[in-house]
Amino acid sequence: MADYDAWVPVGDLPTDGVDIRPAATVVLVDDRPDLQVLVLKRRDASVFVGGHTVFPGGAVDPDDRDPAWSSLSTGVTSEEADAALRVSDGRSFWIATVRETIEEVGLVVGMHNQDLAGHRHALDRGEVRLSELVATSGRPIDLSGLYAISRWVTPMPSPRRYDTYFFIARAPRGSEPSADGIEAVEARWTTPAGALEGWREGELTMISPTLATLQRLAHYQSADQVLDAAARGASPERVRVIDEHATPALFPDDPGYRDPGTRPVLGWTWLPDPRR
Repeated sequence: MADYDAWVPVGDLPTDGVDIRPAATVVLVDDRPDLQVLVLKRRDASVFVGGHTVFPGGAVDPDDRDPAWSSLSTGVTSEEADAALRVSDGRSFWIATVRETIEEVGLVVGMHNQDLAGHRHALDRGEVRLSELVATSGRPIDLSGLYAISRWVTPMPSPRRYDTYFFIARAPRGSEPSADGIEAVEARWTTPAGALEGWREGELTMISPTLATLQRLAHYQSADQVLDAAARGASPERVRVIDEHATPALFPDDPGYRDPGTRPVLGWTWLPDPRR
């Protein structure tokens, strides 16, 4: 595979004719009292990664690109978002993380008031737009606590392909997640190490973006520590694997990173390794 960097334009990526759709995923963290992350189990019948353990997320919708977000959100301007991800409509990825988190787990990131979560099913069915709900509330969404930490592009062949930016944020205080029962059948908190142990024991099924994120998070001790690191960022590192499902992700400092049998994936992380 070509030596692509983290900012390769989506139009320059290899394709087999399946459109690569923009998408966003959010890793919600909290101290309970140790560092934990929110994970979902997708329905077995899902077309994309059915039965897998994942983080909340999904494709960017047209409303996520609405120019009205200039006045309906704070913390990240359109120009700052474009510069951070080196794309146009960069802020749409931030908005998509907020919307998908409401729809899939009933939590509102970027607002102290969780009332918007009551509209999760109408939002998911397309009966109302998030921009309308926020405008009616009279309170903009604060995007400043959402940090982009990685980018992952679905490999070929796949019935669906996504160009997904992963974000990390602190879970809203005093609220508990609940799976939507449509795309996800379970939502639960777990330590990164606990989730990885479940995968090693064959109890959980994951793909490399989830594995790599949990592997990196397993070296952090608290939500404050990981969010401070995410705010600082680092140079992107390209991930290599042996098998997308059956083996851990490999980072440049890992033994065997370039061993025969490993291959690079279209995945890059810039969440720092706290051991360095």
